[in-house]
Amino acid sequence: MIKQTVKRLLPTWALSSYHKLLAVAANLIYWFPSHRLVVVGVTGTKGKSSTVLMITRILEEAGFTVGSMNTIFFKVGKREWMNNKKQGMLGRFALQKMLREMVRKKCDHAVIEVTSEGIAQHRQWGIAFDVLVFTNLSHEHIVAHGSYEKYRAAKQLIFKELHTMRRKATPPVSPPYQGVVRGGTVKKAIVVNAEDPEAENFLKFKADEKWSVACDSRCPVVLKHHPEKRLAADAVAHAAPGMALSVEGHYIQLSLHGAFMAQNALLAIAACRSLGVTLSPAEAALEKIESIPGRVEVLNMKSGAAVVIDYAHEPKSFEAILKTGRELAGANRVISVFGATGGGRDTAKRPIMGALAAAYSDCIILTTDDPYDDDPQAIINDILPGITSKRGTWELGKNVFSIISRTQAISRALALAKSGDVVLLLGKGSERVMAVANGKHIPWSDRAAVAEHNA
Repeated sequence: MIKQTVKRLLPTWALSSYHKLLAVAANLIYWFPSHRLVVVGVTGTKGKSSTVLMITRILEEAGFTVGSMNTIFFKVGKREWMNNKKQGMLGRFALQKMLREMVRKKCDHAVIEVTSEGIAQHRQWGIAFDVLVFTNLSHEHIVAHGSYEKYRAAKQLIFKELHTMRRKATPPVSPPYQGVVRGGTVKKAIVVNAEDPEAENFLKFKADEKWSVACDSRCPVVLKHHPEKRLAADAVAHAAPGMALSVEGHYIQLSLHGAFMAQNALLAIAACRSLGVTLSPAEAALEKIESIPGRVEVLNMKSGAAVVIDYAHEPKSFEAILKTGRELAGANRVISVFGATGGGRDTAKRPIMGALAAAYSDCIILTTDDPYDDDPQAIINDILPGITSKRGTWELGKNVFSIISRTQAISRALALAKSGDVVLLLGKGSERVMAVANGKHIPWSDRAAVAEHNA
């Protein structure tokens, strides 16, 4: 509460200066650790954590020692543990301390999730990025930044500064791996999702190498002059147990559902290609990923129903996972369980999410997400109009329910689900805590709630 009060009282320029001062101090205390690592940064509205994980696994397959920070997990060399901080990008001192630990454990590369809030608070200051990946951009976090344009500008800042950042020698691979093409100096590279309307706004900045990625080989080049390098799939299709993609003569079978996972995989491949890693180790690494915690994570129930846990909490990713759930269910039912984040987050998206759920679901249970200081029932009331306006068949107590307790909401959904049905648990993903009133975080796990019901 004190922290929030200080934020409200300080003028914007003073608060920004305060954040930057902390970032400078953190770098000085930990001796600018990013200067001794090849650093890959991944930013965008959605897909950041999955792409970070994929890049991490590909670099490890190529023989490098890797550190990683993202919403799902932390990693320093061989040690890996779940993220329970509710931060995809750590605060300045914690971030630099972990980078220093990566150096101490002789990591070659660091793969970091970069958030717009983190950039606005100068958490990235002093980090010498080498490769930057842009996944996509949609109308999220607008309230926090003031406008969509300011949100985009925050994301763009690191791309704008990339070419001025410290240059580093290419790290050796021990033992040597034939899937790595060595060079003298690490290139400054930008990798973008060519299918996103904002692609040109991120690819236009100066870099040694630029890559555009697309699931559709017919997707045009992004830059009209000096075209970028291209990585496009020849084909992407649903194929058990997930998605299959054909890329430059390689057939890659992912155990991950959703076309967006194929897109994330291509971004990861391109990022690693810019670092000299060939397609063969990338293919091997991606095929070893059985699941990504909280990202289209499928759990099979004794009843024969399937539960899909996903972090989707904004309209674009929300619709993508709802479509995936619909495809998995086929002629069976989709039961969607979700809420919306409080704490000053964008309230305009709430009825939009309700309308999307109504378009793809057969039953909807509205519940608590991360309410912070907001009234959970008020959040649910904001979502409801989007459901009831979509079509006249939705009726409270019949096929749409309001259950504030997330535990009870999940239990109701699983009790309703029959063999072949798909239950979508959305908004929390792999998170281990729930943000409630007065700045408190209480233990929470969607996966644990499902396991308890399925015991």
